[in-house]
Amino acid sequence: MAFPALAARLRTFLLGYSGTSLATGLQVVLLPWIAVSLVELPALQLGWVQASVLLPNLILLLFGGALADRFDSARVAALSCIGLGLCHSALAFYLLYQVPSLSLLLVYGISLGICMAFLQPARDNLVQRCARTPEDGSGRLSESRVQHTVTWMMLAQYGGQAIGMLLASRFDHWGAEPLLLIQVFALMLAALFFFFMRHLGPAPKAPKLKLPSALLEGFAEVKKSRAISELVLLVGFNGLVHIGVFLVVLPLMADSYDRGASYYATLQIAFVAGTVVATVAMLRRGQGNQPGRGVLMCLLYSAALLIAISFGPTPFGLMLLCACWGAVAAASAALGKSIVQLLAPEQVRSRIISIYQLSLFGSAAIGALAAGVISEFSAPLTTLWWAGIFSLVAFVLAWFSGALRELSVRDGDAENPQA
Repeated sequence: MAFPALAARLRTFLLGYSGTSLATGLQVVLLPWIAVSLVELPALQLGWVQASVLLPNLILLLFGGALADRFDSARVAALSCIGLGLCHSALAFYLLYQVPSLSLLLVYGISLGICMAFLQPARDNLVQRCARTPEDGSGRLSESRVQHTVTWMMLAQYGGQAIGMLLASRFDHWGAEPLLLIQVFALMLAALFFFFMRHLGPAPKAPKLKLPSALLEGFAEVKKSRAISELVLLVGFNGLVHIGVFLVVLPLMADSYDRGASYYATLQIAFVAGTVVATVAMLRRGQGNQPGRGVLMCLLYSAALLIAISFGPTPFGLMLLCACWGAVAAASAALGKSIVQLLAPEQVRSRIISIYQLSLFGSAAIGALAAGVISEFSAPLTTLWWAGIFSLVAFVLAWFSGALRELSVRDGDAENPQA
């Protein structure tokens, strides 16, 4: 690593982040597969279950960002992990006695979404705390250091998810209960590591604004920057079209191959393997000085992949395309998060992160519902084809808009196109 002085605090952060990501990797396989294989839900109801995890973000994610700006982000992240662990424990206990109903899965998903709405902005706000040395004081961090830390964070995320999905591939042999308990154990460890970080950063400043005004202040800061505004709109489109399709259409396609939960987990692992390869490549080569243009090119590549999958590949071909999709998604996510970390003012950073994530996951909830409705009345491959076409249109519009295309960064600063 290029920054030896950061090793201790960064290692603590990455261990906590990996624990939450391992639990997420298990969750993204377990929840839809419980719904499809145990409860035998149709496509539309599967869309509701997947959306139930994302819908709380529409209401609570902004409050989570404001909370992380007002209080210690490390403590907020630790408490959120404990809440997630309690949710998984409750479902594991219920499964010992009977198969869950649709209503129970919806309650479970909503509970997970509530905890995640507070975890995500608090956890991502710790990036700057990890990137800063005591010698930095309160000065601005260099672009390369922030980007490097974000890339390590993404590697921890995708690596943890890969391990979780490998464990989830044993669903047919172990059942759901042991896997849910593994999630609980990983989240308790993550809470412990985040709690250790509570003294590794400056004390939060007393807020000058009440909560409603504080929420509006985050939107005002987003509006000031054309680059951040366009990025927020673009990640909203990604959530609506790409994540929604991924959450609903992929398990339906896996089920159509009639290969069981292990094949669906293999598709998820292929996706995450692509993310790990792309993230390691960015660690070695850096993110470049035009991250906005990179985000736009990832949108173009995603459109091509969606159209390719819509032609109905073989089981092995779908695995390869999922790996490529994962590489593109990883590059887009790392570049987008670096832009936010570099351009967002420190006093409202958590709120801008929460707006970024609200746009992504809030629209993903709507996208999951839309994908479920479309797939209920037409073939899932048709849903993929239309998603690819819409992505091409979005790429053309964003490219000619120019805010992200013209964004450039250099060590220690960022050139931000203003409205």
